[in-house]
Formats: sequence, C-alpha cells, structure tokens
Amino acid sequence: MRVWIDATHPGSRMRVFGLTLVERHLRVIAAAERKSRALFNAVQSVGIDGARRKLEALAASHGRPSEIAIEISPDDPEPDWIPADLLVALPIRWVREPGTTRERLQRALRDSGGEPTIALAGDTVVDDRVFEHLAWQAAGSTAFIHDDGPSSAAALRLEEPLPDSPGTTETLLEIARECVRMGAIKQTQADDVESYIKKLRRDLAPFAFQVSNDVSRRRVERFLFDSNYKGSTDFMTKWVYPPLVWRILHFLTQRSVKPNSVTFVGIVACFSAVPFFATGMWVPGLVLAYLMSVLDSVDGKLARLTYQSSAQGDVLDHGMDLVHPPFWYWAWGWALSGGDVGAGVFQASMWMVVFYIFDRVMEMLFTAGTGKSIHGYSAVDARMRTFISRRNVNLAVFTVALAFGMAVPAFYAIVAWQAASALFHLSRVIKFWNVNETESLTTR
Repeated sequence: MRVWIDATHPGSRMRVFGLTLVERHLRVIAAAERKSRALFNAVQSVGIDGARRKLEALAASHGRPSEIAIEISPDDPEPDWIPADLLVALPIRWVREPGTTRERLQRALRDSGGEPTIALAGDTVVDDRVFEHLAWQAAGSTAFIHDDGPSSAAALRLEEPLPDSPGTTETLLEIARECVRMGAIKQTQADDVESYIKKLRRDLAPFAFQVSNDVSRRRVERFLFDSNYKGSTDFMTKWVYPPLVWRILHFLTQRSVKPNSVTFVGIVACFSAVPFFATGMWVPGLVLAYLMSVLDSVDGKLARLTYQSSAQGDVLDHGMDLVHPPFWYWAWGWALSGGDVGAGVFQASMWMVVFYIFDRVMEMLFTAGTGKSIHGYSAVDARMRTFISRRNVNLAVFTVALAFGMAVPAFYAIVAWQAASALFHLSRVIKFWNVNETESLTTR
C-alpha cells in the first residue's frame, strides 16, 4: 500500500489543535501502523502454526505503507513543519512535480507498481476510521465522500490509473465525484465504516472535512472536540466543564504539552487534596479536587485530538480514576467525624468504599458478560450515567452541601446513593447476563 498526499494547497499548513493538516494525516497513518505492529506482536505468541501463518500474513499486509509521497509545489523548500519523529518513523518522500492535481495523481498511480494507493488532500481532516477502512478493509478502487457544503472532502483508494476524462477536475473531491459518476470506482458509504466507538461509548458517523480558512478550522475543531466526549457521562463533564476544557485544550495544544504531563499534574492534585480534606480545610481541598476533575476531562481529549494516546497514559488515567475515590471518601468521613472512627459518619465512609468497590466489580462483570460498557448498553443506562454515583457527581453534591452547612446529612445521602447505584448495576448484570446466556444457548 502507498499513500499519496497533495500538500500543494496553502491550507495544508493550517493547524487544527496544534497540528498541521498534513501532520494529522501522518499521525493517523502512524497510529494505524502501531495497530498492525501490535497485531504482529500478538501473532508471535500464537502456537498453532496454521493460524499463526494466516495472522502473520494479515499483519504484514496491514503494515506500514511502502511509501508516503507528499506533493508540494515545485518552488517550495523542504517543509520544516513535519515533526522529526514522523520523518524518522514513516517512509516519507517529498515530490515536486508540475501539473494539475489529476495529472500528478495519475503519475503517482502509474509509478505505484500495482500497489493500492490511498489518496488524500493535504487541506483536509479525514477520520482515522475512514483511512483504516480504505487501507485495510476496502477492496478495489473506491472513494469516501463526505458532503458538507463548502467543507466537503474525499479520500480515495485507487488500484489502477484514473480513467480518461474530458472534464476539468482540479481537486481530489472533484476527481472522486467524477470517477464515481462515470462508474470507474465505487463509493464507500458511511454505513460501510464502523460507526460505534467503544472507548467513547457512542456512535459517530465517519467524516472528512476540507479546512480552507479560519472559519472552517474553528468549525472543524469544535466538531472534533464535541465528538471526543463520551456518549454517556456525568452531568459535570457533559454540561459544566466543556467551556473550560475547550480553553485549556487550545492553550495546551499551542504549546505542545504532552497528555501524560497533564495526567501527572492531575495525580498530584488528586492526592494532595486528601490531607486537606482530612483536616477539614475544605477550600484548598476542593480547589485541588476540581483541578484534578477538570484535568481528567482534558488529558484524554488532548491525547486523542493530537494522536498521542499511549498504553502508559491509559494506565495512569484509568488507574487514578479507579483508585483515588476511596481516599477522598475516607478523608471526608474523618474530617466530618472529628477523627472519631466510631462515629456514624466515619462508619458511613467505610460503607461508602464497600459499595463503591462492589459497584466497580459489577461494571467489570457486565463488560465480561456482554462485551459492552454498563453505562452505554441502553438508553436507560446512558441516562442513569448522567446522575449515577460517581466522583464528579458526589463532589458537586458535597460542595453545595458544605456551602449550606449540611455536609453530614449530604454525606449520608451520597453513601445511600452509592448503595442504590451498586444495586441498580447488580440488577443490570443479572438481567443482561441472562439475556446473553439465553441467546448463546439458542445459537449453538
């Protein structure tokens, strides 16, 4: 497989969340290569020879492109806006050839030696799922076209030279439309590309956008930002934090801050809040807690929007989310009880942790039995996730209660709500495990 990118348009240098549009294409390609490398590494441990050979062939066919040809204008110097790590990691070749987009693409196809070529316009943002579909799943020559008015864009997979055309086609989008109209290539439909994003617990139609000016850049950035929110989450993350997260993301992407750095600051803030909570110093404790809570919404989006997701980041982020709430609840109970472990409010904090752990176990059992998140399995579960007992919800309730001098009764209410949440999730596990078991038996 080869990749051809037309970066002759000035829009190719525009930045979306700190990355030039061409760099975004390259990051998508690099991420796809990492997936294939992970597959290949997994293959090495497969002991069954036949399966191993087939998987090795699959991994090899879905590996890195043999070449990424980036077309730039003949009088352009070699670009300095592509990071060194991509220049080292990917087989990039700069091409300076005269001619129209069609003529240059046709030359690239004739020089491809029969290899499939993924053709991308340098002034577009293309969904990584679209690239992976064209590179790994599609067969034959095909075009994905996203009609969106002036921001319409296309990405193509071509296995043979373009047909002769009497018309004038100056852009990749026009070439795609013309070839589909002539019947020379087929059109990949949105339904052909997987729409469900497991990590985000949501469906999102595949997309491609042209970015030609600041207006379209801001529009695309807002779309990408909104699209990176989970389909089911708490009301603080959904309605309160987004304006602040939006500003923080822009600040961080303009300064090339790494997601793991944000996660590390969040971890420090998270556990620094514990001694303040335990000693009843509520204001600094809450400031640190909300700092951590907001940054927890920032780091994942920063990683996804700038293609910097990593296994280490996932472990740090999700590990912190899982581990820290009991320490906050114990600290709240300790301060509210005046350090009396026999007091009812401190005993309630102990029960809070028991219910919390039980609830988390229910989540894991549900996923093991259904293959899906308990928070996005149905519309009911998604709605419940908005207000279910979770750190952000409990933090907001506790903050309001403190302001009105009702911290102790509010804490009892939080514990009761955690118990109710755990029982609700237990009922979902029982119900849907039975459903899935019945379906499994009827299909045997």
